[in-house]
Amino acid sequence: MRFRLRGAAAAAVGFVMLAGVAACGGSGGDTPDYGPYSGKPGAADYDQKPSRSRGVLAESLRLGEHILYATDIDPELKVGRGGGVFANYRGLESSFISGPESDAADGHGPLAAFGALAANKSYAAGQSEKFLAVSLLEFPDEAAAGAAAADMDRADFQANADNAPVAVDAFPAAINHWRPGIPTLGSVMAYKSLVIRVYAQLQDPDLGQLIDMVTRSYQRQIDLLANYTPTPAADLPKMQLDPDKLLTRVVQTEEPTPTDMKFVVYGVHAYSVFLASPAEDARKNTDHGVTEVAVSYNKHLFKMRDEATAKSYAGFLGELRDGPEFTPMKGVSGLADVTCGQLTKPVPNSVEARRFRCIVMRGEYVAMVYSNTDTDVRQLAAAQYSVMGGTA
Repeated sequence: MRFRLRGAAAAAVGFVMLAGVAACGGSGGDTPDYGPYSGKPGAADYDQKPSRSRGVLAESLRLGEHILYATDIDPELKVGRGGGVFANYRGLESSFISGPESDAADGHGPLAAFGALAANKSYAAGQSEKFLAVSLLEFPDEAAAGAAAADMDRADFQANADNAPVAVDAFPAAINHWRPGIPTLGSVMAYKSLVIRVYAQLQDPDLGQLIDMVTRSYQRQIDLLANYTPTPAADLPKMQLDPDKLLTRVVQTEEPTPTDMKFVVYGVHAYSVFLASPAEDARKNTDHGVTEVAVSYNKHLFKMRDEATAKSYAGFLGELRDGPEFTPMKGVSGLADVTCGQLTKPVPNSVEARRFRCIVMRGEYVAMVYSNTDTDVRQLAAAQYSVMGGTA
């Protein structure tokens, strides 16, 4: 059995939004400085022309709204280890499944894929004792899914001579194997036109407990897929990533090309996979009224139920201390609904501009913008405030 993880730690850190900042606003009367940025909403060109690449991304995100949280299986598995889309128009990436599995699945025309990883310890705490990775892969039809599952297991099984087949009695269609004496169990199962892939790890090589963990994972995952209807392959190019045009309300700083984690819109469930405690953070975001999250490089826009929940959520973000801490600094002159802060110490796992941050609240939207210079983050925040209101 081989399990490859590429980039999940950086992805998780990049999306942890829970950090503190105290309120600080400017006095009225001044014209905001946008610097090099535009204060006008952008165009929704990214969603207009047919695009299979965009369709694969949008369908993968739909899958992500139905993926299980590991705490559904074991309450100790509350630490998010990342996740996300691992399909594109070329095929699959081996980010959340093994390389042999990915290569085998590619031969059957995957249309979408989304994975979620969780453990009982963070990366910083060292090797986890418990770990669960669940991935959903979508294929053109049931025959393709069945063939993909068989080939995925065969390829991964053959990657190590010590692998031995295992039966999961509750799900006879599942194909499973482990290495005797190693506390991990890998399993794939075709479910309609999908393949569910489960990788379980426990502290001890107790095969019975591993089988129980996989069994409960399948039971929960199938329940969550009960109301999921795949999009026909022919319709993928017509799918929109952002029907509510949230990305037009984010300051454009890079090429507006739909890309997971860089220029994309998430539902609350899929978005929370990236956070430190997926199930708990999803509950908090939902309870606070978050309905969608638009990500545009170093900017995040939260669509709220209404203006009241937006105001509450902006305060909630400013009071949290679960992530990197920010100390208050001067905000944007004339905009009391913009609060800014400076990172108290570097975040070593983040490769993005994160030294300074502003929280921007306007109407039913809350945005978080980042930069590595204080002047730039204020200019960006001022432009973001304007874009959120649809005025220049």
